[in-house]
Amino acid sequence: MDKMFVLGDSISIDYGVYLEKMLESELMYDRKKDQYAINENQDLPNAMRGANGGDSGMVLQYLSYLVSNRLFNHSILLLNCGLHDIKRNPSTGELQVPLEQYEANLQDILQLMQPLPVRIIWVRTTPVDDAIHEEQIKKFVRYNRDVIHYNEVADRIMEAAGVKTIDLYRFTQKLGDSKMLFCDHVHYVPQIQKQQAAFIAGYLHNN
Repeated sequence: MDKMFVLGDSISIDYGVYLEKMLESELMYDRKKDQYAINENQDLPNAMRGANGGDSGMVLQYLSYLVSNRLFNHSILLLNCGLHDIKRNPSTGELQVPLEQYEANLQDILQLMQPLPVRIIWVRTTPVDDAIHEEQIKKFVRYNRDVIHYNEVADRIMEAAGVKTIDLYRFTQKLGDSKMLFCDHVHYVPQIQKQQAAFIAGYLHNN
């Protein structure tokens, strides 16, 4: 049975609960986690602790640790980052990870994993509703236009590398009005989490 490792933002933590159950007869499921995950602040991820993969630099750091210590032994890597990269300082507008650095980090991640016998599957970053986010969070801002730009860069990189992509962005966007989708500034209600998990499980089942 193939072993799949999930490394992504807190959206993947939410749908991952359902995804693991949906795939239990097909795949051995694993993800970034440790004893700190229960009390983790999902808005402030740590590269080496908790379940949240964080931004692309944190993902690169964590995977580098696993690879250098020969701790990565999975045949599938379900990968996502972007939602933390696009955080902006509300005063200066500065991005947490500028687009050029995001691109470089993704290239470095692919280069790091290239020697390993692992199939990487990329998951596109989910939508942001600017108004809902701004209403609920003041420490940083996110804009959906940045999600679109970062997804486009990731699309180009993954296509060039022959990495298959699951379009969770468009799938989620089509599920209905934002006010019915979100339970807070960026996370989804359980019913949407289940649908996201089913969408990903369907892709994995057929590919």
